[in-house]
Amino acid sequence: MSEYQYYEFQTLDQPLTKQQQQKISQLSSRVRLNSRKAIFTYSYGDFPANEDQILADYFDALFYIANWGTVKLMFRFPISLVNINELKKYTYDDFITIDKIGSYLILKIEINDEERSDWIEEDNSYLDDLIELRQQILAQDYRVLYLAWLKAIELSELYDDTPLKDISEPPIPHGLNQLSESLKIFVELFEVNQNLIKVGATNSSKITPIPDNIFLENISKLSNIEKDDFLSRLLQEEPNLSLKLKQKLLELSELTNNKTTIEKRTIKQLFTEAEKIAQSEEKRQKEEARQKKIKELKAFANQENQAWLNVDNLIQKSNPKAYDEAKMILIKLKELAIYQGKEVEFYHKLEDIKQKYSRRPTFIARLNNL
Repeated sequence: MSEYQYYEFQTLDQPLTKQQQQKISQLSSRVRLNSRKAIFTYSYGDFPANEDQILADYFDALFYIANWGTVKLMFRFPISLVNINELKKYTYDDFITIDKIGSYLILKIEINDEERSDWIEEDNSYLDDLIELRQQILAQDYRVLYLAWLKAIELSELYDDTPLKDISEPPIPHGLNQLSESLKIFVELFEVNQNLIKVGATNSSKITPIPDNIFLENISKLSNIEKDDFLSRLLQEEPNLSLKLKQKLLELSELTNNKTTIEKRTIKQLFTEAEKIAQSEEKRQKEEARQKKIKELKAFANQENQAWLNVDNLIQKSNPKAYDEAKMILIKLKELAIYQGKEVEFYHKLEDIKQKYSRRPTFIARLNNL
C-alpha cells in the first residue's frame, strides 16, 4: 500500500492576505488554497516546510492524517487568550504538547497507532468538523484535552514499558456526558476508548451555561482606564476582542465553568473501572443475543414439523445447493432441540434420515459435524 498524507490548515481570526496566499502557494504546486484554508496531499514525499512554523505564521488550526496510523490536531492561540498553566495540566509525553512560537501558543494532539488503518477521503474537509474545538478551549472548555489524554494513556499502556498506574488524571471538565458534535467526531477520528470516556464522565457534572447578565452586571467593575482601552482596541478591529472582554468580565465575576472538587483518580483506577464497564457490556450483549435467539427458536418451533418435511424434500433434489439448505435447517432443528431439551428425539430423527439416504454419501458427509 502506498503512503498517503493529508494536511489541512485553516485560519479563523482573520483571512489570509494576498501576499500570504502567494507565499503559501510557493510551498507546493498542488496546494488547494483560498483566503481561509490550505490543503496539501502527498502520495510520495513530505511537506516541504516546518508545519509548526507555518501554523504559527499563517493559520489557527491544522489537521493531519496519514494512512500508517498518525493523526494530529493542532491549534494556534494568542498567548494572551489562554491560561498556559491550565493547559499544561493536560499535556502528556509526545501525545499532547504545548510550545511557544513568537506571541503564539501551539497546542498539538498527536497519536501514532500502527494498529489503525485510515481510509482517507481526499475531498473531505476534516477540519471543518473539528474547528469548533479551538473556540471551546478559548472558552476554557477543556473536554477535548481530557479526551485526548484518555487516548494517550491507552496508547501508552499498549506500547510503553514505563509504569503508569499511579499517575493521576488531569482536572475533569464539566460536560463529558454532553459531548458536542465536534467532540463526537474527535472521539471517532482519534478512536478514543468509549469505556474510558464513560469512566471519566462519572465524575463530570453537567455544564451550566453562563447567563448573559453575568457579563452585563460586571461591566461596571471595569475601571475607566480599562473601558477606554477596550474601546480603543475595538476601533482598531483587534481580533478576539469580544472574547478577551468576556474573559475579563468572567474573572471579575469569580465564576467559572470548569472548576471541580472531585478527587482525582489514578490511571490504574480508570483502567479498572473501564474493564468493569467492558465486562458488563459484554455480558449485556450476550444476554441480548441469547434473548433474541430464544425468540427466534420459539417462532421456529411452530414450523418444526414442516421443517423436517422440507429437509426430506431438499435431499430428494439430489444437488449440492439443496443439500446445503437441508443441513442449515437441520442445524436450526438441533438448536431448537437443545433449547427444548429434546436432543435424544432429534438424534433419533437424524439417524432415520441417515439410514433412509445412506446411498447419498455426498449428503451424509455434510452431517459429520452435526
